[in-house]
Amino acid sequence: MDNPLLDPLSPKDVKFENNHLKKIFLEHLNSIYFGKHHLLNFLKEVEEIASLQQLKQAIEECLNDTNTQILQMDDVYKTLNKDPSKTSVLGIKAITLEAYLSVIKSGKTPVERDVFILFYLQIIEGIEVTYFKVLKNLAKAIGYNNNFIDQPYDTAVENKVLFESIYKEYIN
Repeated sequence: MDNPLLDPLSPKDVKFENNHLKKIFLEHLNSIYFGKHHLLNFLKEVEEIASLQQLKQAIEECLNDTNTQILQMDDVYKTLNKDPSKTSVLGIKAITLEAYLSVIKSGKTPVERDVFILFYLQIIEGIEVTYFKVLKNLAKAIGYNNNFIDQPYDTAVENKVLFESIYKEYIN
């Protein structure tokens, strides 16, 4: 028995209405927006735990960048005439909890903690890069000017590269 609901679709078979894309865009924007708010506290905590001065400075820079990115996303909401809508950010919370447990609760030396902090910060920045890239693509598909996501995206990429370079320098 042929059931069209069970037949696999190719991406070309899927058609989104503009309203669906706008809804998906706002859901992603909400996720990264509230994820950024959650990260503010996490970054402050790991900055206190970090022992390497270069890492502390990079985390401080990331904290400042996060505040700037939140303000930039506030501008996106204003441009769209929308308000942020509280959403679950369980994924980012799970990663930060895992990082906290790996770094703090495991009895690691300061050097080991720094390496784990750098590892988790790279993961977090990778997630952010992905979110902003998705937002850029969705904005383009909807017909929004996707340039307003350029700065937060570029900042996330720069932070990811910064943490990667410190990690490489630290473990060599």
